[in-house]
Order: sequence, then C-alpha cells, then structure tokens
Amino acid sequence: MLKSQKSDSFSLKYRLTRLIFFLPSFPFVKKIMGFQNLPGSGPFIIASNHSSHFDWIVLLIYLTRYLKRHVHFFSTIKYASNPLFKYLVKTSQGIWMDPKEPARSLYVGLQFLKHGKIVVVFPEGTRSPDGKIRKGKTGVAALALLAKVPVVPVGLINTHKVLPRGAAFFRLARCEANIGKPLTFDNYYKDYEEAVDQNDLDRVLEIEETVVRIIMREIAKLSNQEYPF
Repeated sequence: MLKSQKSDSFSLKYRLTRLIFFLPSFPFVKKIMGFQNLPGSGPFIIASNHSSHFDWIVLLIYLTRYLKRHVHFFSTIKYASNPLFKYLVKTSQGIWMDPKEPARSLYVGLQFLKHGKIVVVFPEGTRSPDGKIRKGKTGVAALALLAKVPVVPVGLINTHKVLPRGAAFFRLARCEANIGKPLTFDNYYKDYEEAVDQNDLDRVLEIEETVVRIIMREIAKLSNQEYPF
C-alpha cells in the first residue's frame, strides 16, 4: 500500500544508502542548477535524458536532498536479477518496468502520482552510449496526460563520461545537471481524454507524440543539445 505524501519520510536504510552513494559520487558532480524550479508540493514527473547509470545516482541523491521527499524511479525489469539494483529499487521504493507489459507499468506509475508522489522517467527508455539524446518514447506523455500533472525536464551533461556504459568504476570527469521549469499540458487534457474514451488510437498517439516532443526538446536544450526527432 502506498503512503500519502504527508507520510513520505525517509527510512534509516534509505538515508544510509543515500549517504553511501553521496560520498564517492560528490567529486564527480560539478554543479546542479535550477533547484528553484522544482515544485514545493504535490505530484509531478521528472523527465531526464539518460546515458549512464550515474544519472540515477545524481537524481536520487541531489533531488531528494533538496525536496526532502522520495523520488520513485522506473527501472527496467532486466535488472531485477542484479542484487545491487534490486536492493536500490526496493530501498528507494522504485517501480519495476516490464517492456512486455507497458500498460501495467503505466498503471503503477499513475497510482504513485495519485498518491501525491514524484515519479522519475527516462523517456528514451535506454542509455545513450555517447551522450547524444535519442528519440523519446510516448510513455512519459501518456503518464502526464492521464495523471494531469506537470513534468519537470532535467538535462544531464557528461554523466556518460563519469560512468560510461559497461564501466565498473567512475572515470576522471565531472557532470552537470540543469533543472528546467515545470511543463504543463492543460491544452491537451480534454482532447486526449476524448480520444481515449472514443478509442481513437491515431489521435491518442498524435497527442502523445506532440507532448513527448515538447518534453524532449526542453531536455535537449537543458543538456546543450538539439532534439532532431
């Protein structure tokens, strides 16, 4: 059972886990800008580009330190057999995502948001090996439109240099994070709801692709890139 936002306190295990990751990762984080753009309360989605497992560490440690609230990550089910990932997802109250059952993952994410939680999504769905932004998938758009919550875009820079794909140890590099202003999609809620009710799948997809494009362009801008899709 999910707890309400008012009882969203950190367990001792969670605090210790965050501290353990903070100490070795601190030297590799140059700066994080835009904390003032994070909503002070209520449910919302954090959407970020993704090129390294270090992304997860940066967002978990620094955002929770500022927000004083849990942030709940979507994590692909393929990592469930990894003891470390399994422990981290459980400790941080993450959401396992099975690509074979996207509707179930979407439903779980919606329940978290309905309970006033903060959900973190990597719209690209996988890590970019070279740091270049990839095409965003529509899941984040569906989540934002169904839950009717704002999306906070985050642009991560050089995390793939700190912990490259396949690397076991941090490299001599420093990363940055830029937190953008919340994006709201009030103008799309009515049309999207009608399209869903009428089972107009073409219109549903059209709206989702429009919304995810808006989100990804902001993420690209915050990570000093262009979104070509």
